[in-house]
Amino acid sequence: MDMNICDLKRGDRAIVLKVDLPAEQRGRLMTFRICAGGHILLHKVSPRKRTFVVGAGGTCVALGREIAQGVSVWKI
Repeated sequence: MDMNICDLKRGDRAIVLKVDLPAEQRGRLMTFRICAGGHILLHKVSPRKRTFVVGAGGTCVALGREIAQGVSVWKI
C-alpha cells in the first residue's frame, strides 16, 4: 500500500521511501534530512490536515499538504 506523510497520524514514525517532488522542493527537504532512507516523526497535524509538522534529524519543519503528499513513507 502506498503511503505518504498525509496518511500518518500524530506520533507515527516512518522511513522515507521516495520524495516525488520538483528538484527545488526535493533539495529544500534534503536540507532538513527528509530524503529517501531518512527517519521521520509526525509531531502535529492541523485540524483540516493542511499542515504537517515533521521531525527529522533533530529539526522540526512544517509541510503543506501538497508537499506532504509527495513524500512516500513506510510506517514503522
